[in-house]
Amino acid sequence: MSAVAGEATLRTGPLTANARVVAWLRDYSVVVIVALLFIVMSFTAPSFFSARNFMNILDQNAPLMLVALGTTFVIIAGAFDLSSGQVLSMCGVFGTFFTIELDSAVLGVLLGIAVGIPAGLVNGRLVGRLGVSSFLGTLATGLVMAGIALMVTQGSSLDLSSNEQYTWLGSHRFGIVPVTVIVSAVVFVVLSLLLSVTVIGRQVYAVGSSHEAARLSGISVSRVMTFVFVVGGITAAIGGLIITTRTGVGNVYGPANTLTLNAIAAVVIGGTSIMGGRGAVWRTAFGVLLLALLQNAFNLLDVEPYWQQIVSGVVIVVAIVVNTLGSRS
Repeated sequence: MSAVAGEATLRTGPLTANARVVAWLRDYSVVVIVALLFIVMSFTAPSFFSARNFMNILDQNAPLMLVALGTTFVIIAGAFDLSSGQVLSMCGVFGTFFTIELDSAVLGVLLGIAVGIPAGLVNGRLVGRLGVSSFLGTLATGLVMAGIALMVTQGSSLDLSSNEQYTWLGSHRFGIVPVTVIVSAVVFVVLSLLLSVTVIGRQVYAVGSSHEAARLSGISVSRVMTFVFVVGGITAAIGGLIITTRTGVGNVYGPANTLTLNAIAAVVIGGTSIMGGRGAVWRTAFGVLLLALLQNAFNLLDVEPYWQQIVSGVVIVVAIVVNTLGSRS
């Protein structure tokens, strides 16, 4: 009997240790990698280690950061949003359109951001109320939103590059700090608090862990799913207005699909579970930072584009493997 007990102990010990290692890697590996990359690049490329370069990195990746922060809510709730890039594109176009029609940059920007709310509502209702697959549902709505953006622009560009009020959001700086970085930081803080200290935040985790268990405990799964998609719609809309106010030109955003996939990748790299129910906003911020630092490092070191894609792909694959193993533990 003691021999059997001893064998059980020997078998359990290593498994527990392995589970702890995997859990630690899932939780903090992205932080360690970002820190190591930052240190290595500081010695490898002298121009890397400067406040202005770091601010430029954050500025250039502000739209990705915003989309990824909203996507975090959707993934924690156990869904995916493949329309976020198209929402960004459509809202950016509407922001420019409203500015021209109303002759007011402030109203144009605010209304452009507001367009993200009904976009999120549509996705939330499809997935939460009708039970449509989030993959298929948001893929379809993304096509609709891309078509709407193309319809508004009629295939041309809406030029507001000479309107300094409109371009203020995307181009103004306070010293070396871009307004876009401040906006991203504010959204980061608001969403962090919303997810960690509010009732609806706890319900997002519950729904992601188990829709059925959440429903049986009295949580409205439909309401929670609508909420997370609206959050994703608003953050994508803000990202879209940053892009159009940066250039002063409103048109259909070409890399919309790439941005959507990069946002999902950043969330997964940060350690948020692709199975839902586990994750955090700060993790996504580090995931975006890792992708941004890699891109900046490649550019400074003049790495060939194909190697950039290969290394980025390997990083994402490793993150998915760690994420999947962590979800099983």
